[in-house]
Amino acid sequence: MSVKQRDAVQRHLFFSSQGKRILGALHTPGGPARPGALVFLHGWAGYRIGPHQMFIKAARLAAERGFVCLRFDFRGRGDSEGDAADTTLSTMIQDAQAAVELVCAETGVERVALVGDCSGSEVAIGAGPLDERIDSLVLWSAPIVGGDRSGADAAKRRSIYRTYLAKLFRRETWTRLFAGRLQPKMILRALTRGGKGAGEDGAEEDREIDWYRRFVDFDGEVLFIYGGNDPTTPSALEHYRRASREAERDLHVHVVEGANHAFYSLGWESEVIGASVDWLADRYPSPDGERNE
Repeated sequence: MSVKQRDAVQRHLFFSSQGKRILGALHTPGGPARPGALVFLHGWAGYRIGPHQMFIKAARLAAERGFVCLRFDFRGRGDSEGDAADTTLSTMIQDAQAAVELVCAETGVERVALVGDCSGSEVAIGAGPLDERIDSLVLWSAPIVGGDRSGADAAKRRSIYRTYLAKLFRRETWTRLFAGRLQPKMILRALTRGGKGAGEDGAEEDREIDWYRRFVDFDGEVLFIYGGNDPTTPSALEHYRRASREAERDLHVHVVEGANHAFYSLGWESEVIGASVDWLADRYPSPDGERNE
């Protein structure tokens, strides 16, 4: 049973990363804070609220349970400075490092957990071993890093093709087409790119990173959360099982049965948020000595 603190506070602030101004939202608990802060890392095409506002909901719940939380926009995203075309996973890692510096300076915490969604999980893995204060990663729908993605990509493409084929036989699809409410360019991009957004293949500087070694060398603990109906889940879990064995680290996994890649239902997102905060509460006991209150 969770015990919520009262009067958690949220305020917006700016900090700098590579000379650009980054906008963040800092949540602070109304009572004694836990010894670890949470930094949320959004996906490639997202911003600080997370997918269907899941970061807002997660940060508010975590703050009620005693966590300092920081949500922020990567450079070139949301309300942060920078050109979106210049954004790479490498620049996102730099921004994550700056966010860790900011939250530690602002609050005095010395332990940090990174909570990443999709591409944000890649950023978390890339940033994890670069700062000893980062000792936990919570990864939602983490893509394969440092391994062969061909199987996962093929499964994702097949799922997209099946989805659009099913839509082809629905009356509402044709109604929207004749009403001019479909977006053919977006559909074509999804079909030809297999669901990947622009830039997700990685820039040259991203390919220079030894991603597998970053994951293996991370000294903390990692929680993976996947949707049971995400076509990439089996390949990703097999990859991270092998990598975790090499790292001599326990594999912590929570699979949300029936959920898709984005956990797009209230029940699924509630399970993701609850599992994440419960696991983190065990990692960072509250000042009164209780762990998962």
